[in-house]
Amino acid sequence: MNELIVKAIEKKYGKKRVFSNLSAALTHNRFVVLLGANGSGKSTFLKICAGLAPIETGSLSLNGQSSRAERAIQSSYVSEESGFDPYKTPFIILEDQTKLLNEFKLAAAKDMCINIDLPLHTRCGELSAGQRHLLSLIVAIGGSKPFIFIDEVLANLDTAKKAAMLSILTDLLVEEDRMVVIATHAYENVEMLADGVIFLRDGRAEVISDIEEYRYTNGKSLKDLFAGVGK
Repeated sequence: MNELIVKAIEKKYGKKRVFSNLSAALTHNRFVVLLGANGSGKSTFLKICAGLAPIETGSLSLNGQSSRAERAIQSSYVSEESGFDPYKTPFIILEDQTKLLNEFKLAAAKDMCINIDLPLHTRCGELSAGQRHLLSLIVAIGGSKPFIFIDEVLANLDTAKKAAMLSILTDLLVEEDRMVVIATHAYENVEMLADGVIFLRDGRAEVISDIEEYRYTNGKSLKDLFAGVGK
């Protein structure tokens, strides 16, 4: 079981306040959807969780680890900005991960690439954006970190690559005890995977820790929740 605890965090960019006294707690979830209108701070929240951005006050912990460095060790961050060397192939990038992380699952990562027809020996600069997104996810999964934070990548994938990413995530949730938090407007793609929701509204968070219970009690689907948030 993994635990994400947020206590009264505040975050500003210049004079703009992104979060004010934002708190949330998720202690048994496997797949959490992050909702919020554009500009509500979804990307900022994920970066804070992954130790990539600071906070002014409050605390955020992953499995009891609260410093930025400790959160970075606990998590992987997947976004449209992969940062891969355009001259390196996926094969080399995966091999490099074994030098950074002793526990990196190299054979499993290569198998995932083969299973979704992601070319291992083509330079990253020649891959499509969707293929680079998939490689980012495979790198994150291969690293075995307990938390994976995914920032709005599904919307820009074609049908085949979207299906490939969802297949990878489904296998991950079945086989391993990790927590995935994903920001996405493509609700129809994650409806069957989601077991929790975080709403970002007016600088604060509303949490649904048991989405099945919410559906039963309120008669609302994830589509209805998205409609209430807006884009």
